[in-house]
Amino acid sequence: MKKFAKWFLFAATALVVCGACDDKDNEEPAPAPDKISITPKTANVSSKGGEASVMVSSSGQWTLSDNTNDYVTPSALKGKDGDIVKFTVKPNDKEEDQTFSYTFTCGKATASYAITLKKRASQTEEQLEITFVPESNILPREGGNVSVLVTSSDEWTLEGSHTFVHPSATSGSDGAEVTFAVDPNETEEDKVADYVFKMGSKNVPFRITVKGGVIYTLEIVGEKELKFAYTKQEKIAVTLNTNVPYRDLAAEITSTEEGWLTKGVTVQGATETEVIMYFDMTQNDGFDPREASVKITGPKGGEDVLKIKQMPQSQISVEELSYYLETTGAVLEIPVKANVAFDVKLSESAGTWFAYNGFTDSKLKFTYQDLPEGTIRSCTATLTEKEPAAGAQPLTVVLMFSQKPKGMITTAVNMTGTRAWPAWNDPTPVTNMTAFTLEALVNPAAKKNNSILSTIMGIEGKFLVRLGDDYLSWNQIQVVWDSGSYDYYGRPVEGKLSNINMTVNANEWSHIAVTFGEKTIKVYVNGVEKGSSTTNVPSSVNFGIAHNDEQGTRITRCFWVGYSYEHARYFPGMMSELRIWNRVLTADELANATRRYGVDPKSEGLVTYWKCDEGQGNVIKDYTSYRNDLASDGLKWEPVSLP
Repeated sequence: MKKFAKWFLFAATALVVCGACDDKDNEEPAPAPDKISITPKTANVSSKGGEASVMVSSSGQWTLSDNTNDYVTPSALKGKDGDIVKFTVKPNDKEEDQTFSYTFTCGKATASYAITLKKRASQTEEQLEITFVPESNILPREGGNVSVLVTSSDEWTLEGSHTFVHPSATSGSDGAEVTFAVDPNETEEDKVADYVFKMGSKNVPFRITVKGGVIYTLEIVGEKELKFAYTKQEKIAVTLNTNVPYRDLAAEITSTEEGWLTKGVTVQGATETEVIMYFDMTQNDGFDPREASVKITGPKGGEDVLKIKQMPQSQISVEELSYYLETTGAVLEIPVKANVAFDVKLSESAGTWFAYNGFTDSKLKFTYQDLPEGTIRSCTATLTEKEPAAGAQPLTVVLMFSQKPKGMITTAVNMTGTRAWPAWNDPTPVTNMTAFTLEALVNPAAKKNNSILSTIMGIEGKFLVRLGDDYLSWNQIQVVWDSGSYDYYGRPVEGKLSNINMTVNANEWSHIAVTFGEKTIKVYVNGVEKGSSTTNVPSSVNFGIAHNDEQGTRITRCFWVGYSYEHARYFPGMMSELRIWNRVLTADELANATRRYGVDPKSEGLVTYWKCDEGQGNVIKDYTSYRNDLASDGLKWEPVSLP
């Protein structure tokens, strides 16, 4: 029974605690406190009457006490935050000041407002008085305005003249308001302007004081408009000549794009008046330039403005670099996307048959003439950036134009940045091959670093045809294979065949053939044998390994076109007429230039034939009966005319 009582007490206590927690969690937030304020809080109005205005700031709806009288009429008795209330005041018909008090209310909050209507001048005795807000006649060094109300029983005049003070009137009658416009004080000493209001025997002095002080100056030394390249910039130094303490300087950056330019540290320079302010700039990855205005100021004076412009990376983008022209003359328009101005220069071979007609509507305009029968001709147009960023080489783009009768090959695949592979619908003809020939027409469009390979076709670590390697030129052909031997650490050693004669040129079509058979490997370039090897050549090569993406820890290498080991080893240009034969083609066959541009798909020993002539899509058809098409990561097709 005691245990049950203890348990019941514990449960009840828990319920109470939890209940309290729930109540607290469910409490509605306390309402915001009522707030109201007005600007200004008082006003003086001339005896002639006039207007006084008040701006109301409130947390909600407000009301105005209805202080009904014969002199003042408010424009509104209720309203909302930000309203301006105008009080229209009639002339004073009494010889004494009259004060009218009002209360603005928002909820429980109130704000008081008082209007003083200045008295009418005495009608029985001589009277001259002036009224102004206390200490409003003591101005900071920046100057400003001072308003004075005049009460007079007759016409009055104002005596006194100072070059830095400009009164709105020098004479008037009862109820006049005189505004003194005061210029800034550009000296270190206070400036004083004494005036006297006069009427009959009455004289009322009035003094205006403009405070003096240190005159702060600030000037940017050197160029005030800076231009930078697109790359990241750190510690851009801006030198200032100023007497403002460097710790007090501020920089206000204004730009349509925020965050790319930021202020860094500010330090004292080599002299008392030299200050260095640093800025940092992020890289401009956009297509357009960006600009910022930097206003550098001191808290008590001194200001200068710096303009900073950062260019984007120069871009002159043309979809196609090579153009094969019809034999009949025509107009050629080439779309160009560019963020820089550029010049266009034709090669001498353009002669009079090819002409440049300008760049309008984002298009280059060319015309060319009819091709004389039995001839071929070509030329180039070089696009060169006009005004590169300081220290940068101008961007250039070279367009190639060829005019000749239509060739056997009119389309090629551009393998730049992509790859292709066979799924081996029928791997039989390429499995454990004891003799074969690999062929390809290639046109590398760009140079790579010598240490970065460019793959043509094959299997990494088994049998591969590629360009470049460590200590080899980027355009030197190299064939590598599994030698069957291992090094000291048990790693497989590759057999390699390459020499300086096995080279291809950029932006030029070359035919490459590699033969394998009877433990001999040979390389041909444009039908000419360039080298051979019999060292550690295997008896067979298996290209028919099932395709995989070569990812993970246990990798099985397989056959690729334009890829091996990693994506950086793509082929940077165009390919056509890729073939695998199950026999060694003879030197005479390979010397036949015509067969480089097309063969019969039913030719003896031809086991894959990827012509690369689809012109669209992401599949390269195998024209042999085995139908081992190439799939891809995405292909780009280009018009060509070969031969």
